[in-house]
Amino acid sequence: MIKKLLSFFLVSLFLISGFINYKVFRSLIDQALLIYEFNAFQLNVPYEIVEPMDVDFPNITVTTLPMKALKGRYLMRDSVSSQALELLYQSRKDNPFLGIGEFELSKYHLNKKNLDSALFYSKIAFQALPNNPLMSRIHFEVLTRMKKDSLLDVSFHQIKDNFIFEQWADYLFCKLEIGKTPRKELALILNSVKKTMPGNNQFSTLNTLINIGSENLNDFSKMIIEAETLYSKEKFNEAANLYEASAMKDPTEFTHFENAALSYYRGNSIEDAKRLFRYTMRTFNPKKGKSEFYYGLLLYEEDKKEEACKFWAIAREKNFAGSQRVIDSFCK
Repeated sequence: MIKKLLSFFLVSLFLISGFINYKVFRSLIDQALLIYEFNAFQLNVPYEIVEPMDVDFPNITVTTLPMKALKGRYLMRDSVSSQALELLYQSRKDNPFLGIGEFELSKYHLNKKNLDSALFYSKIAFQALPNNPLMSRIHFEVLTRMKKDSLLDVSFHQIKDNFIFEQWADYLFCKLEIGKTPRKELALILNSVKKTMPGNNQFSTLNTLINIGSENLNDFSKMIIEAETLYSKEKFNEAANLYEASAMKDPTEFTHFENAALSYYRGNSIEDAKRLFRYTMRTFNPKKGKSEFYYGLLLYEEDKKEEACKFWAIAREKNFAGSQRVIDSFCK
């Protein structure tokens, strides 16, 4: 009798262990796809592939991202809003320290013009990852829509000493849009931060807006600013068209070509993105590594892993943020 019970127990344990191992293995395959698209700011996986994915066990990825939040992004894309919201709300319990679910919820409520809810969730996301420009951007945008100038200052004060360009630029653009701070004061702020980032020529648009004013801009400057506005509103292909038109007017400035390429990439116009990233690298060889990083992502999407890793290695040599992470994840 004891031997039979022991045999039954061992068989049951073996079957349970095998089932768990299969679930984890199956999840790792799904995770690789979702993590890659999350890191690449993409949402290309079809609904019929995402919908049956099990996000309950395991409920977080190997990089601790909540599976429910990753799946919820796609359901929100396809307007399966009620199911997407349920997953996003549940994801907050799976990993309350990253703010990914809150980030997606804040975007949803901002689009629906539920500004109080958008503020609530964007603040949680921002506090979870304050140095992430995506988290700060959505929080700053909500504060700007609500004209909460003093709260914008308080939030920015928490991160300003990290001197992350995207966050400084977003802050100053938001201050300009709210319009409560004199341009002379903003000019002093801009000049002080430019001294901490010597050689960064990406301040030119802000410098023009602050020192000249939008009412005195020429057509070319207005084109650049409209492109940046469209990009911030995730109208990527429209932004790309304007950036590329700007590049034709000023072919000596590499950022126009690079920004057009990145916009095409975010808008899933892959061939145009590849064309402009190649042109930027070949003609200008920028020092920041952005073109190499995103061109590597495009190569990886085409299953050209070895070539992708070469470009990511160049991006890492140029100290582009995130390069080491993708190398660790995909180049082993």
